[in-house]
Amino acid sequence: MALTDTAIRQLKAKDKNYKISDGEGLNILVRKSGTKSWQWKYRFIGKEKSLSMGSYPAVGLKEARRLKVEAQHLLSQNIDPSTKKQQAKQEFKKLHDGKFSTVADDWIKNQLPRWSTKYATKTQQTLSNWIYPKLNDIPVANISSRDLLDILRAMEAAGIGETTRKMKGVLESIFTFAIVEGHIDNNPATGLEKALKAVPRVNHQRSLSASKIGEFVYKVKNDTGHPSVCLGLMLLLHTNVRTNEIRYAQWHEIDLKKEIWTIPADKMKMKSDHKVPLTKQSIQILKELKLLTGHQTWVVKSPNQIDKPLSENAFLNLLKRIGMTQDTTVHGLRATASTFLNEHGYRSDVIERQLAHVEKDQVRKAYNHAEYWEERSDMAQFWADHIDQELNSYSSLLTL
Repeated sequence: MALTDTAIRQLKAKDKNYKISDGEGLNILVRKSGTKSWQWKYRFIGKEKSLSMGSYPAVGLKEARRLKVEAQHLLSQNIDPSTKKQQAKQEFKKLHDGKFSTVADDWIKNQLPRWSTKYATKTQQTLSNWIYPKLNDIPVANISSRDLLDILRAMEAAGIGETTRKMKGVLESIFTFAIVEGHIDNNPATGLEKALKAVPRVNHQRSLSASKIGEFVYKVKNDTGHPSVCLGLMLLLHTNVRTNEIRYAQWHEIDLKKEIWTIPADKMKMKSDHKVPLTKQSIQILKELKLLTGHQTWVVKSPNQIDKPLSENAFLNLLKRIGMTQDTTVHGLRATASTFLNEHGYRSDVIERQLAHVEKDQVRKAYNHAEYWEERSDMAQFWADHIDQELNSYSSLLTL
């Protein structure tokens, strides 16, 4: 006998669960708690199965019968209604549980064990500055290639072409992770590089010619920018370290009394710390910096933010201000020192250790742990004195 809404409302809880049939396998289950829910019994490939259709009165009698007819239609097409329902739930989960920020955060957690602290910080900063503001709460299933391309082109327009290319790779990895986790089936970041501008090849190793060293130092010292940036570039020139090793240098790493700067291994992408000998000139630069930043964390801090490291473009902008971008790159200053020291007879092993270059010969690397400390200290002072001589020579020419 078919059910009515009145009859359903009058059903009372009993000592145990029981069912009342509406016909054609549709039942209402009345639990001991008094709750009522719809169930439809059917057979699929010879097996008896049950499909839940919601609770009463949220799903009324008329709606339950409609859902039964829909399920019967699926069954007539050899589609299991229960499987179809589970697939719909998964699609709903993809749309509502896979927010970009959540997926990206899970991906980052997986990558952290193999990332250096420096790289992790930079990647998360770029995501925070450019990606999260646009995609944060959007489900990854709703993000299109066009959405990503708009963001990447905005980064291009800001003049950070190389960072744009790197971020495209990060996005592709995040969405590949989303595929593996079952949130999406296709990667919207794939192929986007074809729609981006070609990034001109930059010779990061372009060294400063010997005849330009004095002019370079003079112009840096007389630059109108923030003094911490000028001093930071001078420290880089004297110590032969990389840009990021200056940017992320912290005061606790510097020992002025022992004349040593110890850069932690995780900042160097090495298995051991890198010790840098400090010359008389480097110590003087650090003393000047201490007056500016000694009360904070970073040796060369951002001029515009409280206790934040220097921006990645600060030294490049200084080179532009003094008009020497055609003469050298920031990284090329290391090549400048290397060329000069090789020409003046210093052993290549000592120079390579000073530059913290990783030994490519694995057998040699396993046995060669020498610091060459005394040779490196003498060599560093020789280089520093040469810089002063070139500056003095250039300054004398200006007075003639």
